[in-house]
Amino acid sequence: MKVKIKLAILGHFPHSLDINKVKNWASDLFEITEVDKHNIASDSDGLHWEFLDRNVEQNLPARGNSDVLIAFTNVAIQDNYFARRFSDNRVCVSYNGMTEILNYNDIPLENLLLRVLYSVSFVYKRYGKRLPEMSEHTNFTHDETRGCIFDMDGIKSDVIYSTYKPQLCSSCIHNLTNNPVAANRISNNLINKVQMELRKLDKGVYYQLADWIKKNPICAIIVSSITAILLNVIASFIFERIK
Repeated sequence: MKVKIKLAILGHFPHSLDINKVKNWASDLFEITEVDKHNIASDSDGLHWEFLDRNVEQNLPARGNSDVLIAFTNVAIQDNYFARRFSDNRVCVSYNGMTEILNYNDIPLENLLLRVLYSVSFVYKRYGKRLPEMSEHTNFTHDETRGCIFDMDGIKSDVIYSTYKPQLCSSCIHNLTNNPVAANRISNNLINKVQMELRKLDKGVYYQLADWIKKNPICAIIVSSITAILLNVIASFIFERIK
């Protein structure tokens, strides 16, 4: 069964994130049940203007009938994380410092939220329909950056590798499909479907073309020259026919 996820905008979110793209995303792993908005009723309480866990938890809404609540916000959260887990299967995702990184690399803001939706859904299934809290020992993330949705991204700028056509790395696939608890194992069929879905987390066509030009400048010059010549020939032909 798909993981039912409730989304919540927590506080003022000034960025141009297309929530409808996330809401309407088709996945065999999860589905969005509702999207709502909640104000932040308190001020930051950390030494660097961040919101500590207890503060965030007091501002998180209830997940209702959904399996998981994922709230996203613009404020900084504890330990400079971009996502932290809380009680009752709730997660808070912070775009603080992440928006600039994603925009600079022409990666849609929705990709970060979708990446978290995938990783959280797998964790929920792996742990028997529950999300372990931050205080619990877990081993589903890895410090090495592999372009995997379970990259730790201790260096925030590394997030670009797991928000542009990310994948599940071989180690994570092994952990998901070989869970000691048989009931919590993820099928290879679902893994394969999700791998295909993750490839859709890309950039717009314009930015993909711009990246190709940067990587292949000589080819780009040749293609543009040939195109210009062909257009000139076609224009001359049309002109002669009209004349």
